[in-house]
Amino acid sequence: MDFRTVMGTENRQTFIAALARTHGSRLRRFLELKLRGASADASDLVQDVYLRLLRMPRHETIRSPQAYLFTVARNVLYEHRLNHAAASKAVEMDEVLAEIEAYVQDDPGAYIDAVRQLEQFDQALSGLSPRAYATFVLQRRYGYTLDEIAKQLGVSRPMVKKYLAKAVQHCRQHFEGVR
Repeated sequence: MDFRTVMGTENRQTFIAALARTHGSRLRRFLELKLRGASADASDLVQDVYLRLLRMPRHETIRSPQAYLFTVARNVLYEHRLNHAAASKAVEMDEVLAEIEAYVQDDPGAYIDAVRQLEQFDQALSGLSPRAYATFVLQRRYGYTLDEIAKQLGVSRPMVKKYLAKAVQHCRQHFEGVR
């Protein structure tokens, strides 16, 4: 389909519908592959991609609609992963606190120290950039390899190594400053 014809019109919805007809199934497969088969999440992300395109003020300025579509999809996927990592972090903190409470019930001082250390760790992680944070969580929490993280974030393996080194260095500096 020639998108230049559609893009010349003022109807943004017609443009989005043409993109969906032409590239919709490929977009969905792309997201499912990146999400490792989570089709329910992929459906939500496909909708989010099209919603973002609908909000774009000047769709007629897009030179390559297919490339733009997949760029938006990568951004939506990236934000989804960051939100997922942040949500799992909150759940993990609750689980760790419950475990600590079970072990130190007889020693309130030990419990307070453990909670203080967890709060300091959480504070250290909150100072990271989103990509460094995601890299750290994916590697340390979920056990992803550097190659898997690179694929998930859409960056090179050396860049993942830089993000991870930055995260570890940031945490070290944070804890050295706390002591």
